[in-house]
Amino acid sequence: MTTRHDPSASPDHTSPAPASPPGLLKVGAWVTLAQCAAVFIYAIALIVADVRGVSDASLESESSATGFVGAGTAAFLIIVFGFIAFVSARTAAGRPTGRGAVVLIEAILLGVAFYMFSGGAIALGVVTLISAAAVLFTIFHPASVRYAAATYGRRGE
Repeated sequence: MTTRHDPSASPDHTSPAPASPPGLLKVGAWVTLAQCAAVFIYAIALIVADVRGVSDASLESESSATGFVGAGTAAFLIIVFGFIAFVSARTAAGRPTGRGAVVLIEAILLGVAFYMFSGGAIALGVVTLISAAAVLFTIFHPASVRYAAATYGRRGE
């Protein structure tokens, strides 16, 4: 005979996981999806520039592969942010997969924002900084942390 374990009865669980992620976490997922959309647009612009043969004065190389740096960068961005978009879309739909990758990308974007400031792109830096900080706030908000802890406990059973 199989008995069902009640997670609320064990000492390390105070309550079962809610059926859906907190609203604040879903808002963070939508902000992350907007960031991903911006990166995808940039990736397309890099590919178009490569196809048109637009040269980048900041690249100095005698290699024949210099003309493919934009496409290579675009491929990398599409792969990385494609995964982030997948995770964020699942969270926005109420089926979160995880949050580690999003935390890592948002932490990187905080640093990118400061490089934008030093490069003169103040407005873009401010938008990047605020959006990354907002997403991190939604991920580390106590309700989101409780949800993640309860969901992790439920998955481990």
